[in-house]
Amino acid sequence: MSDEPLLSVRGLVSGYGSTRVLQGIDLDVPRGSVVTLIGRNGVGKTTTLRSILGNVPPSAGTITFDGTDITTLSPEKTAREGIALVPEERRVFPGLTVTENVEIGRIGGRRDVEKPSVDAVVDEFENLARHRNSRGANLSGGEQQMLAIARALVSAPDLLLLDEPTEGLAPAIVKQVQRKIEELNDDGATILLVEQNVQVALDAADYVYILDKGRVVHEGPADEVAAADEVLDRYLGVSMAD
Repeated sequence: MSDEPLLSVRGLVSGYGSTRVLQGIDLDVPRGSVVTLIGRNGVGKTTTLRSILGNVPPSAGTITFDGTDITTLSPEKTAREGIALVPEERRVFPGLTVTENVEIGRIGGRRDVEKPSVDAVVDEFENLARHRNSRGANLSGGEQQMLAIARALVSAPDLLLLDEPTEGLAPAIVKQVQRKIEELNDDGATILLVEQNVQVALDAADYVYILDKGRVVHEGPADEVAAADEVLDRYLGVSMAD
């Protein structure tokens, strides 16, 4: 297996209109890893994901995925390269059933690989399997989050971008989502995770980048970042110390 990262971002500058949000981001996502972006609200975490996917075109820098420069690709073409985004808003279709929502995910994604069946993906999620004929509007917040993940997985992505997957969920459901992320990674998935819950982010990740004001201000293996109490307090206002 190549030592080259699956995703490599260099000098990424991006934003909205005249507002520059990212000030030159560098990050790598090795194959088979979980890499997490953490930081306070508004520091550029979601903008990083949107720029990688192509929703926010970068004004400078490069994004390389599996050896291919995808910096200027549209979201549709980026998805065909093998990247799938689970957005913070989940974007579940309320009038469609669980099965129908997941079926939509098969439309995009790579065309050169065999995609898993909808039933096979739904069966990976116990709660979804029980409610496969339920409409999206009737699912709980946690079930909607699982549905959004399932819809991304059915496109057979090589890289899964997760944007705030535990946002607004009860603590017990947060643990379920975290376990699912860990299961996916154990099965070989490569994941770039944006997560506001610092404990979840550190527990799930192999490697962590801390963002502040559109820049990477600290990075390292998750266990080392968890032990960097002064850094966590300075940039996140939290402490992992007992």
